[in-house]
Amino acid sequence: MHELSLAMSVVEYLQNLAKEQGMKRIDAVFLEVGELTHVDPRQLRESFKIASQGTVAEGSKVYVKRRLVCLKCTKCGRENKIELKDTITDYSLKCSFCGSTDVEIDKGRELLLKRVKGSK
Repeated sequence: MHELSLAMSVVEYLQNLAKEQGMKRIDAVFLEVGELTHVDPRQLRESFKIASQGTVAEGSKVYVKRRLVCLKCTKCGRENKIELKDTITDYSLKCSFCGSTDVEIDKGRELLLKRVKGSK
């Protein structure tokens, strides 16, 4: 379960942040998770509860937003958002604007800590 190791890393970062900012408590954490990470938001929230026990983040609310996969066309430079489907053969890995197959995965593999709310 890689959600637990991710949650532990986030909690470690939050503890350092709280110390730097003089926060006594983390009230809310806002995360964005790319579709290609295969991270289950529900499992990530549950793992966060476990990882944050006994820390300044214990009891904080965790909000997880999914980020769509985005391809960038190296020919025309435009971004193409794609929604995940059941199998890899259902995907069209080409630019929907110019038709080029010269595309790169630009977004969808990240786990981002977007915002933290804390109390001093």
